[in-house]
Amino acid sequence: MRLAISLILSAFCLHQPAAFSKPNIVLVLTDDQGYGDASFNWPDTDLKTPAMDRVAANGIHFTQFRVNPLCAPTRSSIMTGTYSIYNGMWRGPGGPRTGEDGKIIKPPTRVVHDDVRMLPEFLKKAGYTTGLFGKWHLGYDEDNLPNTRGFDEFVGFPGGAHPYTWTKNSKIEHNGKPLKTDKHFTDLFADEAIRFIKEQKDQPFFCYLAFNAVHGPLRTEKRPSDSARPDWLERYKEAGVAQPRRDYNAVMSHADDRVGDVLDTLDKLGLTESTLFIYLSDNGGITHTYPSNNGPLRGGKGEGWEGGLRVPAVMQWPGTIPAGSVSKANGVHFDLFSTLLEISGTDIPDTNGKLKVDGISLFDHLKSGGKTTLPDRYLFWDLWGNQAAIHGPWKIVADTGNHNGNFDKAAASAQAADYMLVNLDNDLGETTDLKAKHPAIYSDLKERFISWLSKASEYN
Repeated sequence: MRLAISLILSAFCLHQPAAFSKPNIVLVLTDDQGYGDASFNWPDTDLKTPAMDRVAANGIHFTQFRVNPLCAPTRSSIMTGTYSIYNGMWRGPGGPRTGEDGKIIKPPTRVVHDDVRMLPEFLKKAGYTTGLFGKWHLGYDEDNLPNTRGFDEFVGFPGGAHPYTWTKNSKIEHNGKPLKTDKHFTDLFADEAIRFIKEQKDQPFFCYLAFNAVHGPLRTEKRPSDSARPDWLERYKEAGVAQPRRDYNAVMSHADDRVGDVLDTLDKLGLTESTLFIYLSDNGGITHTYPSNNGPLRGGKGEGWEGGLRVPAVMQWPGTIPAGSVSKANGVHFDLFSTLLEISGTDIPDTNGKLKVDGISLFDHLKSGGKTTLPDRYLFWDLWGNQAAIHGPWKIVADTGNHNGNFDKAAASAQAADYMLVNLDNDLGETTDLKAKHPAIYSDLKERFISWLSKASEYN
């Protein structure tokens, strides 16, 4: 009798759903994709993103998910759970400069602090195999390359921008060694991510697919050369999209199409229900150089307006995140760090190095389909003087001048600055200054922002 019961219990345990084990994680990060350059997000766009639409339909999409308005600061916040002006990456990384010994010199500033651990380092300890395919942009020196910061495998480039096809000056690497390929790099990164997923299908994995799409170089009036693959250019030519928008759309849709291949791979391997899939942009679209589309939002990349901060963001985990969910919560980049730690079974630390972990886990919010509220919090941004602070629907925003990393100067400039106060619920385009009507809200946001900004001097 005991043997029969034991056999029944053993069979039951063997057939427990995948939710009882560590889920796989796929994080797709596009580069400079505007809020309006996602067809699920902005129906008036001429740029089609069926894979992003598919994730939104199968899971949840955020209407106001925000990041930093520049590549590297966003990536540093995702990877560390902390504000970029505190973790050292207050703008793009310094370097690379080569020393007499031939090694890349670690810069004194604009580098993530040595005592701050990155997400893949935590996930490796939790039993995950980790891979990065695409853009790194978090350091060039040997202490800050992907393989020394927790990634088991890296195929991509360490810098912030790269052409889309191989040239003699290409910086494409595989675990630190030069890699030559005839592939369009969008295909290279997607193919390598798919290979990694297939190889790791029997154990928990973290696959970080960081396209350089849709970052420049792209076609402009001054650069009459396309970066997109010819077949994608032809599709948008047939759709009547003129240059240079045609090249832009073709590059972005190509990347989205390859995300669809990653999703299909998970389906074929039976991994979809055991994988949290996240897909978002690293900052808003760049509108002064390239024909990005930020929809109804003001401004773009590099600015504190919503067009710089708010990005298309979708997540799916069938069976865990209800399909077709919408979140109107103020989610931010560093929340991904805490969310991924929680689902990996890792305790979220209070601190990372000397820094407070600023991110909160979105896991309960995701499971509720966006219905549970997030904690009431103030959120802050600074990118060389392009500044913003948000509390609920209220936001202050201003450009107080480039401080070049001198945060004492930045705090003094902020104290003297005249910020605009807007209510985003009623004024998504940030057109009407309300500080005269709501002086208490204005003063509260400004004082809290200056306090936050002043602390940056302690860490830089």
